Amino acid sequence: MNANDVYNVAKALPKEELDKLCDMLAINYQPKKAIKPKKKPLPDFTVDDGIRYLLANHFNKVKTA
Repeated sequence: MNANDVYNVAKALPKEELDKLCDMLAINYQPKKAIKPKKKPLPDFTVDDGIRYLLANHFNKVKTA
C-alpha cells in the first residue's frame, strides 16, 4: 500500500471519521523542525572603523565612463 492508496481511502471517509483520522495522525506524526543555519557573529566595529571603510571603499573611487 502506498500513499496514493491511503489518500484515496481517506477521501472516501465521512467527515467525522476523517476528523478522527487527522487527530490520530497528528498524535503519531511529529514533523522535523527546520534547522536554522548558524550565523557568524559580527566583529566589534567602532564608528571610526565604519567611516574608514566607507571612505576607502565607496567615496574615493574614480568613476570611469
